[in-house]
Amino acid sequence: MKPEFSLQTSVQFLKSVGPARFRGLSRLGLQTVGDLLDHFPHRYFDRSETVAIGRLVVGKEETILAEVLTTSERRTRRGGSVQTVTIGDDTGVLYCIWFNMRFLLKQFRAGQKVMVSGLVQRHNGRLQLTHPDFEKVVSSAKEKQEGLHTGRIVPVYGLTAGIGQHWLRALVFQALTRLDECSDFYPETIPVALCRKRNLCSAAQARRNIHFPATREALVAARSRLKYEEGFFLQLFTAWRRLQNDQDHGIRLEKPGDLTRRLVDDLPFDLTGAQRRVLSEVLADFKSGQVMHRLVQGDVGCGKTLVAFIACLFVVEQGYQAVMMAPTEVLARQHGLTLRQWAEPLNVSVETLTGSTPAAERRRILSSVAAGEIDLLVGTHAVIQDDVRVPRLALSVIDEQHRFGVRQRGKSTSSGEIADQSHVLVMSATPIPRSLALTLYGDLDLSLIDEIPSGRGSTKTEIIKGTDENKVWQACRRQVEQGHQVFVVHPVIEETEGQDLKAATVEFERLSREAFPEWKCALLHGRLKSAEKQEIMARFAANEYQVLVATTVIEVGIDVPNATVMVVQNPERFGLAQLHQLRGRIGRGKASASCYLLCDGFLSDDTYRRIRFFADNHDGFTLAEEDLRIRGPGESYGTRQHGAPGFRLLCPLADAGLIHQCHQDSRDILQADPGLKSSAGTRLKKCLDNFRFANQSELSG
Repeated sequence: MKPEFSLQTSVQFLKSVGPARFRGLSRLGLQTVGDLLDHFPHRYFDRSETVAIGRLVVGKEETILAEVLTTSERRTRRGGSVQTVTIGDDTGVLYCIWFNMRFLLKQFRAGQKVMVSGLVQRHNGRLQLTHPDFEKVVSSAKEKQEGLHTGRIVPVYGLTAGIGQHWLRALVFQALTRLDECSDFYPETIPVALCRKRNLCSAAQARRNIHFPATREALVAARSRLKYEEGFFLQLFTAWRRLQNDQDHGIRLEKPGDLTRRLVDDLPFDLTGAQRRVLSEVLADFKSGQVMHRLVQGDVGCGKTLVAFIACLFVVEQGYQAVMMAPTEVLARQHGLTLRQWAEPLNVSVETLTGSTPAAERRRILSSVAAGEIDLLVGTHAVIQDDVRVPRLALSVIDEQHRFGVRQRGKSTSSGEIADQSHVLVMSATPIPRSLALTLYGDLDLSLIDEIPSGRGSTKTEIIKGTDENKVWQACRRQVEQGHQVFVVHPVIEETEGQDLKAATVEFERLSREAFPEWKCALLHGRLKSAEKQEIMARFAANEYQVLVATTVIEVGIDVPNATVMVVQNPERFGLAQLHQLRGRIGRGKASASCYLLCDGFLSDDTYRRIRFFADNHDGFTLAEEDLRIRGPGESYGTRQHGAPGFRLLCPLADAGLIHQCHQDSRDILQADPGLKSSAGTRLKKCLDNFRFANQSELSG
């Protein structure tokens, strides 16, 4: 009995898929027919209209319907061959040229009608197309079939070795044709009422028209439907997970006590209005009796760490413990040092635990935490290992959460001996546009610290040509003479053959010898052992080193208020968000600061515009939106690698309005049917389970 053909059928059962091509498809992640249909084109050629030969425009991609006049072949002096097919219509003659493709001539005969598409060129006074796509135009009912490669809107797919564009296009068409013979080949996933409300075409129509649209309008409708589908199920998934969280009982806390008041009174500055607003939102969550899941966003230097510490004090002063987790050892150690300085006058115990903590010290810390003697444990992912017991855990603070997987975040909520769940406070030092935040953190409440503490010095940014670099070092020396310090950042540690980039190790030697011979310089990069990095940073913070030559290991968590200059070598090698993080390492004290972007070589117009945009803008959210526009969410924020599904069509910035629609629609559905127990809800629940499974690798981090 012939097996039923469906979306779950292996692509091996499609014609022309042998073992080699199956391996190629597998490299693209295409193992089933469903996978194949979800491999959407990344662009299209519009070959739906033909142009007479006499009206062709040189330099333009055109499609021509004409008759084959002659075919010929000649040898080249280097032993190759050139195949020429001459075609013509009532307005002129056109030459189609291929190189070393002798087999093609067998497909043409004089008098045959063909449709060809390609870039029009003029060579030796005659019009020609080089390696054009072509389709034979057939008229008999027996021969007639729909053209795939020309005479229509033609899809263009991402490929891999051994998989050609024409072959993959035909394979997708074969799969769609066979599925059309099945009833209901692509079941509807979105409620019919919602499809009508948002004017969406059906799931089956969208899959057909995203690959082979008959018209431009059909393609637009298909893309709209599929974008909505991506956004809707992500928002429904996060809303569903949020609903489960809301049903969990959280540790209920009362109003702040004496520790919080003492800390705030002893600070040498006042909390900003934004910091106070966010703290009041955190307190409201603590008092609600439900588990807090809140994201605190803020620009570089806005005071997020202080807000997080005060939130920890809220739980510590009521007899509970807190954990703060950072993505790197440098940042974890920095937090541990800062928090201990704030905590010691309050008699609050703080310890730091990382992967490089010596075994004896690790055993002591684990024993003290388990005994309830440590109030706040700071560290990397080491603080959520199985042997770490925090019996009275009430709050987990996770810094730079987009670098942790969702599974790691969930594990941090384990609350030891307490029946109720502990609270989760997430901090992001990378400003994220709200539309992207909604996709990355849909299960979290958002709080924004949109003020910078008063008394900070201003920072100016300048683009400097490599030929003028001595001016930069003169400016740096003037700052050092005034008692300030300097960062010099490089994109690479060591020089590599073929790369015209200044490397940190080589430049450290040169700058120590030539630019700063009378001052102490240090070198910091990711290959150093953790203890070495900590020692260098501690000595730099104590002003024992005046110049720190480093890689982007200093991107986050380095707080040296005395540093007033940042020199970034080859700034074109960094994204806008990364440049903003680097610039945020200076201007943290009262003195004004300068950021120099030292460009050694020629920059393209697009690259220069990007660097100029950074120099002219200091608002992190403005820069984040531009970075997202230029590079896309995956590259800018690591969404696919670090905790959110990768999008095929949806762009969180360009489709912000659509994301908000999906956000509202998903919540309306769950408000009307919280358990998804209606007939429509049951179908959605099944789709939700499939979505969860399909994105398991991304959601687990």
